Amino acid sequence: MDIVYLNGHFVPRDKAMISPDDRGFVFGDSVYEVMRWYGGFFFDMDGHMNRLRRSLHETRIVWNDIDTFADLAEELVNKNDLGNDCSLVYVQVTRGAAPRNHVFPDPAVSPTVFASARRQSVDTLLWERGIAIAVAPDPRWNRCDIKSTALLANIMSLQEAHDNGFMEVCFVRDGFITEGAHSNIFLVRNDTVYTHPESNFILSGITRKNVISLAAENGIGLAEERVAADIIPYIREAFITNTSGEVIPVIRIGDQILGDGTPGDITRKIHVLFRDKVMAGSPVH
Repeated sequence: MDIVYLNGHFVPRDKAMISPDDRGFVFGDSVYEVMRWYGGFFFDMDGHMNRLRRSLHETRIVWNDIDTFADLAEELVNKNDLGNDCSLVYVQVTRGAAPRNHVFPDPAVSPTVFASARRQSVDTLLWERGIAIAVAPDPRWNRCDIKSTALLANIMSLQEAHDNGFMEVCFVRDGFITEGAHSNIFLVRNDTVYTHPESNFILSGITRKNVISLAAENGIGLAEERVAADIIPYIREAFITNTSGEVIPVIRIGDQILGDGTPGDITRKIHVLFRDKVMAGSPVH
């Protein structure tokens, strides 16, 4: 049975009821987080929780019990018999249910907190083959640093990319590459890895943060600098990062094949370093 968490209770998914007046449903007035369970432990739960706290703070959504979520997430995994499996846990916090009005409810209402867990392994074939990503203008709002559920611009862009045989989008804003629809982008030129610096135009990815730390610890040149889209023809290799896929090589950006069309050496090295870091978090049995 698929068990979810809703407002303090664990219930079967088909019994979970959310008000049609919920602001997450009506306005997308909510934030979310996704963390990976590796068959016994969460990877960088502190990082995910800190980012969720930031999203709540930036949107002025108050969830007083946020400090209980790490334990709650593990309980959710176990209630779904996923303790030994590679899985994803999703949590969404909305501003709550209130009559439709663009301004915040006054007085404030309790937030709606929903969480679910599902089995999902990492697609290792993507690690070996790499992927192609499309190039598209960045149509999103100016607060991409908030992990909001209001993702229509991401969805429309990603669907168009999928319709044309691509697996992700390379967004370009004012001539510079920002990130993907659901991932951060890293580009390699002259043995240096480049990624867009933290700003309101990108989400500060948890995998991104760990990759940056691993590069610094292992002598890999990495610069958090904006990269102009017009140098894509001179990029030798690239990769994207996210919680669901970890480190995924990119072998083509738009019509441009990168290098020899296979995952590059630096990408492979970073992938191995990240895998080693994940496995170092495995509990001793």
